[in-house]
Amino acid sequence: QTFRLAEYSEYKAKRNKTPVEFSSQLPLIQEVLDALHIEHLSMDGFEADDIIATLSTQALDTGFEVLILTGDRDSLQLVTEHSTVLYPMRGVSDLARMTPAAVETKYGVPPHRYPELAALVGEDSDNLPGIPGVGPKTAAKWIATYDGLEQLINRADEVGGKAGDNLRAHLDDVLRNRRLNALVCDLTLPVGPADLERKAWDRHEVHTLFDGLEFRVLRD
Repeated sequence: QTFRLAEYSEYKAKRNKTPVEFSSQLPLIQEVLDALHIEHLSMDGFEADDIIATLSTQALDTGFEVLILTGDRDSLQLVTEHSTVLYPMRGVSDLARMTPAAVETKYGVPPHRYPELAALVGEDSDNLPGIPGVGPKTAAKWIATYDGLEQLINRADEVGGKAGDNLRAHLDDVLRNRRLNALVCDLTLPVGPADLERKAWDRHEVHTLFDGLEFRVLRD
């Protein structure tokens, strides 16, 4: 249950229910991470994307070069000259480096405008419907012409044609989409980037756990 689902009950509704076979493994995954002394974070009411956004923001503020490995396009709003999204194209063997130039080349808007474009065209994976008949090219043109989504909405009456009619008819959807696709960058987390260095792990503890889980290949 996240704040996004609380606002919009259909958020991510098209996704398959998490298989019990997977969810039942989560405590074991966390136990393995603990044994390897790898930090893992969660926060009630928020998504992993919000934790990533918060840690990325904190890291940039302290001079880190940030790499974000994710297949979630919402993360493109975090791209800057010093933060790059590594977007999986085929598994993890082929990663697209989404720099500011790459985002603008692909979507026609700079990274900080990407969620504005997504609010207009929708995001099927999150079950957020966009404006009928409006694709990325039209949305990018509007954003450039009106210098952003806020001005576009304020001057919606100036947009002509059938697309303009659809924009005015779906303004509430656009505003909701924009609220929901904004990542939270200021969560209060128990650790910060400086606390996430790789730590030494206890070989005996790991071997004991892996023997119990019958992780023979991983144990070796």
